[in-house]
Amino acid sequence: MRGSLISAPFLGYLLKQQAKIRVANVIMTEQPLTKEGNIEMSQKLCANQSVVNLCDITAQLKPAARLLPQQQLFDHFVKENQFDLQTPIIFFDEHIHFAARAWFTFRYFGFKKVFVLDGGYSKWQNHQSAEFQDHNIQDQPRFQGRIMSTSEVSRISQLKHTKDPKGDEWAIVDTRDSTRFKKGSIPGSINIEFTEYLNEDKTMKSDEDLKLVYEKNGIDLNKTRIINTCQTAKLACIATIAQEILKTKQQILYDGSWEDWKLENRKK
Repeated sequence: MRGSLISAPFLGYLLKQQAKIRVANVIMTEQPLTKEGNIEMSQKLCANQSVVNLCDITAQLKPAARLLPQQQLFDHFVKENQFDLQTPIIFFDEHIHFAARAWFTFRYFGFKKVFVLDGGYSKWQNHQSAEFQDHNIQDQPRFQGRIMSTSEVSRISQLKHTKDPKGDEWAIVDTRDSTRFKKGSIPGSINIEFTEYLNEDKTMKSDEDLKLVYEKNGIDLNKTRIINTCQTAKLACIATIAQEILKTKQQILYDGSWEDWKLENRKK
């Protein structure tokens, strides 16, 4: 285990040992589906797995699915799907994209035993079985995640635009692909694609390689506070997992990201 990541071999071992865990496939569809419909769309990893549709734990679907849900909506979802604070939850999707967002959401609302399958379903299909001396899941790092609003990000963006020294304390990191970034981005932001955090098999890079990602982009993790952003704040959650592994002081997510930025700045 690394931070909130669980390897495919270790998950396989936990399932073999019949450990008390919940495994949940994270999907995303705005189509109104029944539980049965969600299950039909899911990838089969094990018996009795659950399905989490990100749209069911998103506050606003239009004009794009974004923003964390209100507490009441989240609590209703948790109760309806019988999740609890004591049973560890392992989220997965094809790679890590949707699972990372589900992880951040559950952690933000106080769940302390929430994990992501490193490399996702594609890694699971190709993993080699292994034995482990201990099948207890380690304690997660204390959650240091927080969200930022458009007004907060705008203030920091302005500091960077005017070259105010206080702006040097921050880095606005956009995890979208370079094509989308070039079409429009937050002033003062830099582009570190989400793929930079991952190996070819979609597992998270080593600590050393993750540090190099930031070093080559001129970010000192000991001095700089990073605001993670993307299109709607899903891919950016991959970066927050990487920063948790690297033990940064905070993992900051610009909730709503570029979609919210465009919407708010269109009003001005």
